[in-house]
Amino acid sequence: MVSSNLNEKLKRMPTTPGVYIYEDAEGKIIYVGKAKNLRSRVSSYFRLTLDRSSKTFALVEKINNMRFIEVESELEALILEAELIKKHMPQFNISLKDDKSYLYVGIKSEKINVDGKLTNVQKIETFRKPDTQKYRYYYGPFPDGRSVRQLVRTLRKIFPFRDCSIAKYEKYKKLKAPCLYGHLNLCPAPCVNGSGVLALYRSNIKTVNSILSGKTSKLLNTLEKQMKDYSSAENFEKAASLRDTLRKFQYVRQSFRLPGEYIENPYLLDDIAKTALEDLVSTVPVLKELPTRIECYDISNISGREAVGSMVVALNGRIDKREYKRFKIKAKSTPDDFFMLYEVLYRRLSHEIDPKKKSWGLPSLIVLDGGKGQLSSGMEVLTKLNLDIPMIGLAKREETVVYYNNGFHETLPDTGSPGMRLLINLRDESHRFARKYHHILRSRKIFGAVK
Repeated sequence: MVSSNLNEKLKRMPTTPGVYIYEDAEGKIIYVGKAKNLRSRVSSYFRLTLDRSSKTFALVEKINNMRFIEVESELEALILEAELIKKHMPQFNISLKDDKSYLYVGIKSEKINVDGKLTNVQKIETFRKPDTQKYRYYYGPFPDGRSVRQLVRTLRKIFPFRDCSIAKYEKYKKLKAPCLYGHLNLCPAPCVNGSGVLALYRSNIKTVNSILSGKTSKLLNTLEKQMKDYSSAENFEKAASLRDTLRKFQYVRQSFRLPGEYIENPYLLDDIAKTALEDLVSTVPVLKELPTRIECYDISNISGREAVGSMVVALNGRIDKREYKRFKIKAKSTPDDFFMLYEVLYRRLSHEIDPKKKSWGLPSLIVLDGGKGQLSSGMEVLTKLNLDIPMIGLAKREETVVYYNNGFHETLPDTGSPGMRLLINLRDESHRFARKYHHILRSRKIFGAVK
């Protein structure tokens, strides 16, 4: 039976990634877990029909209180969970799964023969706790072995490294051919490529170490700067390579934070959201107060066909997928993004002045994916419906903010500022959401034709 106190906390739990913490009647931490969706994962403990002799039943019986820490990604949840387990050694984390079976990720140096010289070349692998002394750097424990192996595989696709034994290395060196991982570009293969790949290899190891240490934000900024520098120098091949790396790097992208930051301030994401909103007020000239509800719109179509619009929402500075809406364009079947945007905005905002419809809540800032043309279409809607809502365009080229104040104006805020990061994330999310719906409609049409 779940107590009324726990029931209330379950109802208030967010559906975002994070770490949940169970405490007993004495306030002692007895279990730490991670979740992609906090509410769904924690609720599952109290919906299960458990064997009374099981350790999970014993855990649920002892739960007197629960806390949670929201994070921005599954990877952050994975690493924060490991840090909290290492710090508190909760009783049920140890008893439900023997600590010896927990996985760690380790980086260690080995002297191997490169071009006839014994050279220190690091490698990355997963291992069990008794082996920690063999590694120069190690991270964990990670209770979820499947997740951490997936993490290592993901990182290896982007930043290739070796995990082979010295014996295996020597075998392929004699064969003068790389192993399967070398053929798949998952290892730079120093066994056959020699010292020519060591600079890149060491850079990859350093990058992976940074990611596992929680320094992803700084790393991404460095990669973006390098990409722009290569582009400016017209070294388009290297610029394109870095661009592709950044695109692949979605799993660990943007604002990755150290576990210690969340431990020190469990409400870190709320504080970050408030800072972003305050920054927007000082950045966007048409804003006079904190925008509690920001809506961002985008249009997706191919030559006007299967045209759709998307609305994504940030409430109090936090993107909230439960508020998303999608629109199938009805009035236009030829390419006209401005007219399509007008239709979407008119349908959405007229929803608020129709007494027969349930209000979604008026936005306090509207962001349009585009420039002056899109902003003109949006302003026509506001005029027709007699609404006074701050509205801006966010043009992809150089991330320009376009606004109207006795004429059209443009400003180029710092793209690394908290407010601009929120706007850019919203714009990117609106683009993703619109394209996803567009692809659904195209698939329906294609498969419908097949039938």
